[in-house]
Amino acid sequence: MVGESVESALQTLRTERDRISDAISALEGLVVTGGNAGMGRSGRAGRGRRRPGRPASGMGRGGSRRKNAPRGLLKQKIHEVLKGARKPLAPVELRNLVIKAGYPTKNPKTLYTAIFTSAKADPLIKKTSEGFSLK
Repeated sequence: MVGESVESALQTLRTERDRISDAISALEGLVVTGGNAGMGRSGRAGRGRRRPGRPASGMGRGGSRRKNAPRGLLKQKIHEVLKGARKPLAPVELRNLVIKAGYPTKNPKTLYTAIFTSAKADPLIKKTSEGFSLK
């Protein structure tokens, strides 16, 4: 009795293996004959792997991209704040004043890093032990 159920299971698996092999052969035939010309095996030309259910590019659901501040706005706001300052400003003070000056941000921690990096790279701004000031 036990031998019959094992043989039955074995036959079922062999049938399933044959069905899968046939399906693989059919798909390989499509790829080789150009069913998805230039797309490769995955059917997605030039794209890396992505998580299922996620957009393939940087686009969101409505086809719109994430809105960033205009180029150069951070540098402009840093200069405005430092012109009005009477003393060198610590990076935290500078960040808080840049936000008050109207710079759009969703995360003040990342803005702190961006301000520090931008101020250090700007040749018109000097870094002192007290903080940043205009030259």
